[in-house]
Amino acid sequence: VGVMIDRYRGTRAGGHLLKDLRSVGTVHLYQAPYWSRVRYHKPAMIGELLGVHHMKYYLFDDNVIISGANMSDIYFDKRQDRYFLIKSKQLADYICYFHGLHSTSAKVWNLDSSSSSRSHWAVKGNLNVGWATAGTYSCNTALEKEKTLRDLGPADGDTFIYPMFQVPWFAVHQIDDALDLLFTTADSNQRLTISSGYFNPSKRLIDSLKHTKAQVDIIIPSIEANGFYKGASIKGLVPDMYNLSAIKTLKKCPNVNILEYSREGWSYHAKGLWSNNLTILGSSNFNRRSSIRDTEFSVALVTDNEKLKESLMEERDSLRFYSGGLQKRYRTISALGLPLMSQFL
Repeated sequence: VGVMIDRYRGTRAGGHLLKDLRSVGTVHLYQAPYWSRVRYHKPAMIGELLGVHHMKYYLFDDNVIISGANMSDIYFDKRQDRYFLIKSKQLADYICYFHGLHSTSAKVWNLDSSSSSRSHWAVKGNLNVGWATAGTYSCNTALEKEKTLRDLGPADGDTFIYPMFQVPWFAVHQIDDALDLLFTTADSNQRLTISSGYFNPSKRLIDSLKHTKAQVDIIIPSIEANGFYKGASIKGLVPDMYNLSAIKTLKKCPNVNILEYSREGWSYHAKGLWSNNLTILGSSNFNRRSSIRDTEFSVALVTDNEKLKESLMEERDSLRFYSGGLQKRYRTISALGLPLMSQFL
């Protein structure tokens, strides 16, 4: 059993939830390499603001679950998310290889050590490992290299899977590159749907949305369905800031329509993109954090299988069923904090 989690999120409350794994596997704690070199103890909230290991993939032999959901208990009770089970030895081997490579940039969690030790988290050599890893990502999963991609599945198959990694501090932006490709090549007859639990687009994504010829629908949570709704202190303003960010996006992008997911008692965390015979699913929220601060993993699934295409459209429509037009509901005070906080949302 191998587990890799973010250092700060994984050790909240002392990491008691994962201590049972001590006897069955290795737990790696990951944080941005350049912050690993800062030799002082940072509060968990500050550490999470600076960057999070945000990838989600779950491997069981040759079965791969791709999702945007964590394993926390709140994700299993009235929280809308996406989960895909893919049975593929090639994909499982590929992700397992990546996991082993990426874990060399993480620290093995010594459950008997004090997490407050100043030298405990100073990981040497991370940048060298990271640059080597970045080259591996690029040559194995570049979207334009059709032959390399098809090595992940049978040549005569009707469905192809393109794994994409995002590691900003090593200039690996495959998810952003894929979005640029989709938006710039889409024509006026296409309709794309994006879903994000925390939508605060980067300048790069805004530019793509401005210039695409396609009609784009974006599904986001209403203020009540946001994961930070009724949060303590400044966290309580985060849903308002996302609402304001969505309103600003709507004003800048003429081809964009934004919908709010609202379902009584439910929170919304679904992430992805749908377009005809294609979907993107995984950890990325398609926001600034995903572009400049967090590690991400997503897959693009392209299919000619009519049954699967129909299933993907049903999934998209089920999210739209609980969604209505964007409403201007943010509190004025959130407008004051957005210019600063937008870099961390």
